[in-house]
Order: sequence, then C-alpha cells, then structure tokens
Amino acid sequence: MDSPANGHPRTPYRRRLLGRRLPVLLGAALVLALLGPFGTFADLTLAQRLGYWIGLIGLGGFAFELLTLAAGHRLRERAGAWRATLAGVVLTVAALMTLTVALLERTLRGMDFLRPLGLAELFVYVVLVTLLVSAIPVWLELRDRGLLAGPTPSSSPAERPEPAFLARLPARLGRDLLALEMEDHYVRAHTAEGSDLILMRLRDAIAELAGLEGMQVHRSHWVAAAAVAGVERKPDGKLVLILRNGRRVPVSRRYAAAVREAGWAEKTGL
Repeated sequence: MDSPANGHPRTPYRRRLLGRRLPVLLGAALVLALLGPFGTFADLTLAQRLGYWIGLIGLGGFAFELLTLAAGHRLRERAGAWRATLAGVVLTVAALMTLTVALLERTLRGMDFLRPLGLAELFVYVVLVTLLVSAIPVWLELRDRGLLAGPTPSSSPAERPEPAFLARLPARLGRDLLALEMEDHYVRAHTAEGSDLILMRLRDAIAELAGLEGMQVHRSHWVAAAAVAGVERKPDGKLVLILRNGRRVPVSRRYAAAVREAGWAEKTGL
C-alpha cells in the first residue's frame, strides 16, 4: 500500500468502500429510521422508515461516490483544489437529493416542496444530512491522501529526523520533496516550489533519503510517496505516475511490481 504525507499506508479503494463507507451509510440510515426526523416518525412505521432512509442514504451515497470518482482527475492534477472539489460534490449531491426527496415526499406523504421556498428549506436539511453522513469517510479519505495539515506522532521531528539529502536543497525550494531525476552526473531535485541540480549520483541521493517514504520507479527517477496524486496506464501496459505538481514520471517494467505492491497503482481518485 502507498504512504501519503502523514506516513500511514493508504487503504485500497475496495477496502475503503466496504470497510468505511458502507458501514457508515447503513449506520446513519438505521439511526435516522429509529429517530424518525422531519416528521417521518409520526407518519411512517418502523419498516417504512427503514426503507425510506436506507433508500435515500444509499442513493445519496451512490451519487456522492460517482461524483468524487469523476472529480479524481482534478485532484490528480491539482491536489490543492480538494476543498473546492469537495464543496462542489456536496452541493451537487444535495441539489440532486433535494429534488428526489421533494418528489418522494409528495408521493408518500402528500407534502408539496416543489416550490422555491419549499425547495430551499428542504435543501438546507439535505445539506445537513449529507455533511453528517459523509464527515467520517471524507475525513479518513483526506487523511489517507495526506491532504490534511498537521504532523502525526509517527512523523514528529523528535522521532523521525530530517533526511540528510534535504539539507542539500536550496532554501528557495523548501523541503517538500516530490521526486529526483538523474541528469548525467547530477540529480535534479523537484519540490513543490521548483527544481534544481545537485552534483551527486542518484543512488547516493536515495541513500540520504532514508526515513522518507518513497521509492525508485525507474533507472533515472525516484518519487516520494506523498507526491503521487494519480497513475495512468499506457496502451502498452506501462505505468506513468502523476505527481501533485502535474509532473509525469515513467515507471519502468523493472519497478512496476513494486509500485503495484505499494498500492500506488490504485491512486485513481477518492
């Protein structure tokens, strides 16, 4: 499995879906069915409430999943845009579910929300439910992707000293190392702030990066785990890593198995 910026391995997509999202959705539907908010407790039986909330939460979760997968391309190219992307997904799902609930309420309970004020009121409720249901899975996903700021105990300076190679980087490049690239007798270091050449061999530079999650993916390239935002597969089956800054790094066949074993090949979206 791959390791994001926080140093924790990223859970494969299928396991995240079955182990995180579905239990949360089912749990939320069960709680809402028992509590019966928005008048459903008085108007519907327990069995009807279960069907009502499982259907709505399931439909909303399905729409949320499809939209986040579709938005994955933007996150692969611009990891910093995750806040706007997430807000857009939440509002789009809420708008779709508002219309769905309005039609369902008119059919089941004869309540008319299909007017501007009714839809606006219903939209607020739907946004609140969407945020409550998606909060935990989204937080876990953002943490896995290394998009949440703040150090963790396993990555604190006291426990994990800075790799020696980072001291070689010019101050203007910062310390957010994305990749290394061999150029003749030099190593070109790519960071979030830019790149520069350092006179040393690639294998020596990699040795000085002990403690920083990453791997050599090509005879001429080393990549930090936290830098990988996505992966593309070429027609011939070869992999190309898409870094957070949009840079593309080829994966040679020699290292392809290690890349897949690390889970990087699954970085195709939320």
